[in-house]
Amino acid sequence: MKTNTILITGAAGFIGSMLAQRLATDTKDGRTRLILLYHQSNPLREPHQPGLIAVRGSLNDYAFMSDLISRYEITTIYHFASNSIVRKCANDPMNAYLTNVMGTVTLLEAVRNAGINTVERIVIFTSDKVYGHAVPPYNEATAFVPKYTYESTKACQDIVAQNYLHNYALPINIVRSSNVYGPGDPNFTRIIPNCIRSIRRGEKPLIFTGVKDYVREFVFIDDVIDGLLLIARVAGRGEVYCIGGTKTVSINNLVELICRLMGYEGGIAIVDKPSNFQEIREQSIDSTKLQALGWSPAYSLEQGLQACIASPDY
Repeated sequence: MKTNTILITGAAGFIGSMLAQRLATDTKDGRTRLILLYHQSNPLREPHQPGLIAVRGSLNDYAFMSDLISRYEITTIYHFASNSIVRKCANDPMNAYLTNVMGTVTLLEAVRNAGINTVERIVIFTSDKVYGHAVPPYNEATAFVPKYTYESTKACQDIVAQNYLHNYALPINIVRSSNVYGPGDPNFTRIIPNCIRSIRRGEKPLIFTGVKDYVREFVFIDDVIDGLLLIARVAGRGEVYCIGGTKTVSINNLVELICRLMGYEGGIAIVDKPSNFQEIREQSIDSTKLQALGWSPAYSLEQGLQACIASPDY
């Protein structure tokens, strides 16, 4: 029986590592192999399970990526490798474009030349930030209006994926997600893990000056993984899907909700925002298309936050 060999780029990241955990059970049947790609700067986590293979290398190294795809005869790719921290992208735009845009180009070029006979599905994970300053709620047809660095790199990444889909007929699906959260997120610059950790330490949670009324939408990690697996399993080639459609919340109300759930009454600290750290004022997603495919979020915001608070990760 044919072996399904899955490559996850960005396997050390939040979503990549959570997807790897979910898929690891599939390797026990002997028909699935899971290749976990870690960036050179990340320690290699050798998996102690048959069917799981960890490799370390640069997404921007074309020879390395071509060899990886051909040597393991990759059939499915989930592409998460990205500089996903807004502030880091603002501080180092060259690296942001190199990673988010040219890394995607390198991956898809490697597939086009070394994996064209084996790769059957490529799921490119971008972001609702591609829509930039378009009027929400966004759907798959909403035009891109990026202005700031992170959203511009993700819009470019999305356009690159569309290019390789239409010009080279690669089997690509694009997934644009709202803010993903949940236990296991290692990025404490993000508001939910940062707020929970601050309260645990007896510190006031922080909100940047001027953003307390900004509106965001958060989707729980398990719901995201469910959506990704569904898309990889049944979506038509070239289809684009938005994951989200959950309850929107202002930043201030989000922090107040976390405080209430944790029984914290010590107040919130308002701190100055770095001058080059620019964010979109309001974001939300219309996930009608993905729901028509059979997906729906299982976690409300409060349920997801309670799972985060109960987790030892924070």
